[in-house]
Amino acid sequence: MSLNWFDWPVIWAALLIIHGLFFEPVLTALGFPAFGPWLWGFDKSATQYLLFLLLAAFVYWRSRRTRLTRWNLGLFDDLTTSLLHAGKFEELADLLERHLASALNLAASTSVRGRLANAIRPPRPGFQVLFQDNGSITLGAGAPTSWLFRRWFSVREWFADLVGPSHRVLRRAAIVVKRLLSSHRLTEHLAVARPYLCLEVMERTTRVEERFQDEFFAALLANEASVFYSELKNNDNFGDGGHRLWLPDENRLLRFYCADVDVAARLGIYRSVGEAVLARIDADEVLEKKLNGRLLTFQDVGKHHDPVYAGIWFFRIMVLEGLHQRVADHLWLHYMPHFASRLVDRAREVRPEDENYEFPTPLAYLLYEVVDATAVWVRDAEALTRPGDVLLPDQHEGSHIHISFEAAEAIGRVIEAILRSPRVPRRLKGELLGVALTTLRNLERREHLAALSTVMRASLIEPYGFQKQNNYLDILKQCFDEQDHVLRASLGRFSEELDAARGREL
Repeated sequence: MSLNWFDWPVIWAALLIIHGLFFEPVLTALGFPAFGPWLWGFDKSATQYLLFLLLAAFVYWRSRRTRLTRWNLGLFDDLTTSLLHAGKFEELADLLERHLASALNLAASTSVRGRLANAIRPPRPGFQVLFQDNGSITLGAGAPTSWLFRRWFSVREWFADLVGPSHRVLRRAAIVVKRLLSSHRLTEHLAVARPYLCLEVMERTTRVEERFQDEFFAALLANEASVFYSELKNNDNFGDGGHRLWLPDENRLLRFYCADVDVAARLGIYRSVGEAVLARIDADEVLEKKLNGRLLTFQDVGKHHDPVYAGIWFFRIMVLEGLHQRVADHLWLHYMPHFASRLVDRAREVRPEDENYEFPTPLAYLLYEVVDATAVWVRDAEALTRPGDVLLPDQHEGSHIHISFEAAEAIGRVIEAILRSPRVPRRLKGELLGVALTTLRNLERREHLAALSTVMRASLIEPYGFQKQNNYLDILKQCFDEQDHVLRASLGRFSEELDAARGREL
C-alpha cells in the first residue's frame, strides 16, 4: 500500500549499488570498471552502511505517506474485504483512518488529474460506451461505424486513463466504498471508536451510501458511552442572546452540524436523529420500562444517558442555532409532535398517586422537555426582534424569525397529543399547557410580535390536522379554566377565540 511504481526502481537501484560494492572484486575480475577514488573519508564499508541507512529512511518515509491510488486499489479491496468479513474492525478502522478520504476521492474522481482526464475523454452523445473489466471499450448502438472515429475515440480514452483513473477504476472504487459503508457492524464500530473520522468524510459518504448517516446516529444513540452523549452533556451553557446555547470547541460533532446550520439542513441530520429516536421509543421494551418507572435522579443525572432526551436536546440546540442564524428552514422541528405522540402512546396507565408529583415518571419529564424546547423556539423571537419590526409568517429574507412561526404551529400539535391522552395525569396536563400559555402571554405583551401570537393562538386551539369530531377543545377549555387566574386574565383574547371555536363545533 505504501509503494508505487516509481519507488521500486529507487529501492532496486540502491540494492544493486550496495551489492555492487560488496562484490566489487568479482565485478572487477569480470571486466567491470572499478569504483572511483573515495571522497570525504568514505570507504566501501561506510558507503554501504550509508546506503542501507538511506534506503531504510526512504522506505519509512514512504510508509508514512501512504495513499490510495488506482495502482493499489486492488490490494486495498482485498485487504478491506478480508478484515471486514473476519470481524477485525479495529484494524480496518486504522486502515480507513488513512485511506477512506482518498478512496472517496478516487470514487468521485475529484482530483485535478481526474478532472483533466475527464476533459480529455471524447464526448459521446447519442450512444452508450461499455467499459469491460479487462480494460477494453465497446461502443454501443448509435455510435459511428467509421474506423477512424473508433480509433481516435480509443486513443483519447487510453490517454485519459494515463492521466487519471479510468472508468473501470472509478467503478471499482465506488463498489469498495459502498460495501464498507453499508456494513452495519462496521458503522457501529466507527460511530463509537472513530466518530470524528466519520464526520470528516460525512458529506461525501452520504453521496455514496445514503443510509450511512442514519446508521451512524442510530449507533451513537444505542451506546451511552458514545461521544454524542458526552457532547450533549457538555453543551448546556447559554451563549449570546436568548436561550441559544454555547458550542464549545471540543464539541466537534455538534459544531460540525450546528456551527453552520446549513450543513445540518443539507445533510438532513434531523431525519437521522429524529427517526433513530422514534425507533427507540417504538421498539425498545427495556427503555419503555425505564421511562415508566420511578423518576429518582433522572431529572438531574439519568437524562444524560437517555436516548430520547439526547434527541430532544440535540433538536433544541440545532433549531436554536437555525433561528439565531436566520435560516429559512424549519429543520424539521415538527418532529416534536411526533416525539410527544409516541411518548404518550408508550406511557403506562395513570395511577392515583401520580397527581402528587410534578413528574411522576421519566416519561412525564421528557414530555415537559418536548414542550419546553418547542416553547423556547417561540420565545426567542423576543430576543431577536425589536419594537417596530414588521414580522410575517411567510418572511424568509432579512431579519426574519421563520423558525419561531413554525414552532408556534408545532406547539399546538404537541399540546393536543398530551391533553387528549388518558395516560397523562391531569396535573401534568395543566403544567404543560401552562408552559405554552405563559409563552403566549409574553408574546401578546409585545405589539410587534402580534403576528406570531396570532399563529400560536390558532395552533393551540385548532392544531394543523385538527379533527372537530374529537373532544380536544373541551379538554383544552377544562385545563385552561384550571390555570392560575392571573394568567387567564391576561389571555382574554385566547379565551374568546376558544369559546368561539367550541361554539362552531357545536
